[in-house]
Parts: sequence; C-alpha cells; structure tokens
Amino acid sequence: MAAIVLPAEVGPFRRMQSTSQGAAQLAGDLRAVTTDVKEVQAWAQGSSSTDWAGEAQQSAVSARARFAVRLDGGEAALDGAVVAADRFEDRLRRLENERIALERERTDLGEDIETVRSAIAHAGESTDLTGLERIAARLRHRAGTLVADISAWETRYQAAEDDFVTALQAVDTVGEGRAAARAPGRLDPTDLLHQLSQRVGDPAALAAWWRTLTRAQRECLVTEAPHLLGNADGIPVTARDQANRAYLGGRLDYLGRRERDGQLTDAERAELEKDRRLADLVDRYSAPDPDTGGQQLFVIGFRPDDYSGDGGVVVSLGNPDTADHVATYVPGTTSEGGDLSGFDRIDTLHDTMVDEGRGSVATILWDDYDAPSADSFTDVHELADIGGVVSTDDARVGGERLADFVDGLRATDRGAPEDLTLIGHSYGATTAAYAAQDGAAADQYVLLGSPGAPAPTAGQLTHGDVYVGAADYDPVSLLGLGSRGGVGALGYDPAQESFGATRFDVAPGSYRVEDLLHNHTSYFGGRSLDNITDIATGGDPTVDAGRAAGGDGSYQNLSELLAGSTTSSGGEWLFDRGKDLADDIGHFGDSLLHLARPHP
Repeated sequence: MAAIVLPAEVGPFRRMQSTSQGAAQLAGDLRAVTTDVKEVQAWAQGSSSTDWAGEAQQSAVSARARFAVRLDGGEAALDGAVVAADRFEDRLRRLENERIALERERTDLGEDIETVRSAIAHAGESTDLTGLERIAARLRHRAGTLVADISAWETRYQAAEDDFVTALQAVDTVGEGRAAARAPGRLDPTDLLHQLSQRVGDPAALAAWWRTLTRAQRECLVTEAPHLLGNADGIPVTARDQANRAYLGGRLDYLGRRERDGQLTDAERAELEKDRRLADLVDRYSAPDPDTGGQQLFVIGFRPDDYSGDGGVVVSLGNPDTADHVATYVPGTTSEGGDLSGFDRIDTLHDTMVDEGRGSVATILWDDYDAPSADSFTDVHELADIGGVVSTDDARVGGERLADFVDGLRATDRGAPEDLTLIGHSYGATTAAYAAQDGAAADQYVLLGSPGAPAPTAGQLTHGDVYVGAADYDPVSLLGLGSRGGVGALGYDPAQESFGATRFDVAPGSYRVEDLLHNHTSYFGGRSLDNITDIATGGDPTVDAGRAAGGDGSYQNLSELLAGSTTSSGGEWLFDRGKDLADDIGHFGDSLLHLARPHP
C-alpha cells in the first residue's frame, strides 16, 4: 500500500508576555498619574496669591511658575505614554482575537489529521486510497497556511511590543519630555474642552463630535477633564470608563496620602470608604469576561461629591454600546450612589439574562440621582422613615437625568440597535416613569413596587411598552391612586387594570405585618426575576390581572392590608412585641398619612 503523507502537528504559539488586560491596567494607571500631574500643574499656574508679602511673595510666585514649567514636560511625556498604551491595548486585543481564531483552526486541523490517520490505519491492501490522498493533500495545504499565519501573527505581536517600547523610550527622559512640551503639533486642551462643554447635554451631537477626534485628542480630554467626560451622556462607554477610573485613581491616591499622614477629616474618611468600595468592585471584575473574553465591568458615571455627599455612580456589567440586550436598573429609597447597594441585583439579572441565550447582554446600575434615604426596610419600627418619600421633586429631576442617560446609550450604540429596558424599583420606579414621560428612548419599562406614576395611563406616559410587577402584599405598591383609593402623593398606581400596562406575575409575599416591607424588596427572585428576565431579553412574561375594584382583579387596599396582616400575624409575634407593635404600626400609619398631605 502506497504511503500517504500527513502534515506534522502544528506546534503551539509562543507565550504572550503582554496581554490587553495588562495594557489596559497600565493605561489606566498612567491616566490616573497624568490626571494628578495636570491638577498640580493647574494649581501651580493658578492664582499668584500667597500668605506672604513683599520679596517673599515674589519668590514664592516665581518658584511656583518654575515648578509649573517643569511639570509641563512631565505632562507632555505622560500624554505621549497614555496614547501609546491605549494604542498598544487595542493592538493586543485584536491580536488576541486573531490568536483565538488560529488556535481554533489548529485544534480543528489536529482532529482532522487524527481522523485520516485512523482511516489509514484501518484500510486494507485492496482499499482505494485516492480519496484519502486528496484529503491528506488538503490537510498539508491547510497546515502550511496555518504555519505561515502563525508566523505572521508572531511577527505582528513582536512589532506591537517593539513599537510600544519605542514610544515609551521617546519620552522617558527629562529632555525628551521638554521637547514633547515644545513640539509644534502638541495639542491645546483649551479648545477641546470648550468644544466638549458646548455639546454636553446633547448626547447625539456629543457622540457625533467624538467620532471626529483622533486618539490623541480623546486621551487628552480623558486626562484633562475626567470628571466631566466620565459623566457626559453621548461619550462612548469605554471612554467614560477610562475617565472615571482615572478620576477614581487620583482621588484614592490623594485621600490615601492624607490618611497615611493622619490628615483625613471625617468627611474625607467617608469619601475614601466609598471610593474604596468602588475600587474593590473594579478589582473584583478585573478579569476578562469568561463568556466574551472582553472587559466585564464599566464605570460610566461617578459623582462622588454630589447629592449632599451621598454620591452618584453608574456601573455596567457588559458593554451596553455593543450588547444586544441592555437593562438599566434604577434603585429607590435607601439607595446612595456610594454604597453600590443595588449592584447585586444587576449581577443576578445579568446571569439570568445570559442564561436565556438570546444574545449579548449588559446590565446597568443607574444610581445617579438624589433618591430619598431611609434607615431600613427590614423592621416595622423603621417604616416611619418612609415618610421621607413625600415629594415627586427628586423623581422628576432624576427622570430628566435618566432620560438623558438613555439617549446617550442610543447615541453611542454600535451595530444593530440595542433592545433597551428600563427597570425602576420603588421610588426608582417613579423616577423611571418620569423618564418615560420625558421621552427616554427605552423600548420597554419595568416598574417594580411603584408608589406612583405621573400619568393615569401607560399611553400618556410613553410610546414604549410598560410592564408592572406589584406584589399583592407590598404596601408601597398600594400608595398610588387606584380604583379603591390610595394615598396618591407620588401619582397613580400603574398596577391598576385601567392604567393599561402589562402586569406580570410575582409572588404575593407574606401576609404577616412584619414581612410587608420584605415583600417590597423581593422582586429580584423567583418568578418575578424570571419574568423580568423574559422582558429584558425579548421574551414573553407570565401575565397577571391588573388591579380593579371587583372581579378577578379585586385587591386589598392599603388600610385593609395593614389591618388584615396585623390580625393575621397575631400569636407568638404579638406576644413578643406587645405594646411595641402598636407603636410601630402607629409610626407606619403616621408616615403614610404624612405622604397624603401636601408638601412644598
């Protein structure tokens, strides 16, 4: 039998010393350092006033001016290094994707070779080997092509590393930094910042302008104005993430030094705690996404000093600019941007949406408004704190901000239009409803445990689809005006049949009075979560009847629920709580009555 020559096994790739993840970390560190240097330089170039007078003042002003000049060389060098690191990260990411494809071809080739080798081994003397010879020839051609492709890939990889090293070496001395500062083509950030500030507030215009910028111009803006850029709706998610990480890194460095020096004020200590909480979250999701191989977490909003010190934050699991399905979650009362208390919910939702297998996914925690605060929703005695939710002002203002955010997601979306779901819980549901009324470009809205919406019907609220999750024994969801009354301080009950939304099936919750507020916080589990997931991935939820005065939609109103659940609890719990129970229910009732009164 004639010998059939099969190709030799194609050997493994050389080990990648540099990775896109490492390059991204380096670029982020460089941006943070550059941001710090630019802030110091701005101080040095700022006001010439000092606590001294006469010759001492002149000397101080002169020294500060010389310091600013020296810093300018360092700033120019860092600008160059940041651009080089960002370019290196992009090249490595493309190389990694190419490597995955080549590794897949290498595996497939090996399996095909083994198949032919087995066929040859079992062939007899009388077997016609012509067909096997043709297959072997094709395999040899594939192997030759693959070896050449791997060699070309390794050349490109080596070139990427060499180019990056060369770019860093071009600005790694004091003289080279000064030369970079004096270079005729050096960017002037003043005009760029002016153009940016003119477009902030118009997401579509900002997105269009951003697409015209060079890499160097974009990196200049990231390090010159990270706080402005990181919160600008219409800037792509990756750039906002880079800016916010740079701003966070600069804050951690500054506050960390003050902590080590024993200079932290109480307010700064609280800020540092919140900043570290966000940094810990970033670190926890620093590894590539196991499903996509891309970046897992994006910080696309960071306002640590806003909202009376509560802070605002927007984080996303998955990139909404490239995802097929995007779900934005708006938390309600008790949420503070700095505590990231709603993150576990978008984490859970992300997993369930991915499991549906209906396309790529991004889930966003949007906590960038001044939600009313309360101490707890886990103890009846604390229900009095809900009396602080007495006005729609925060929801209205928050809804306008949320609508701009959604418009920004639309403006920076890449590829096929994303399917965008806005999910609001509690006071966040009221805020999401105001965003809908303000024209937010969401495809569907999910209102969970809503205390009220600003319109009597879904059609008057939005052209999008409106879904409502309202547990039978959730007292907060009974605050809106409905067919059997309601407090109405925050508007209409969207779970009403007359509202015209699709009410989906959720568990009714426990009927014990001490569990009522737990019912209000339990929408991200069980069949409620299943239905939210279906809505957010283009599926069909299980539908429930809307609330109505009689018939199948009949329901207990708030006063009936409080009275009935108190009686139902009885027994051991009443014995344990005694008089405290009456006081607690009294506090709760006072709070709800407070909601009904007009407020300035």
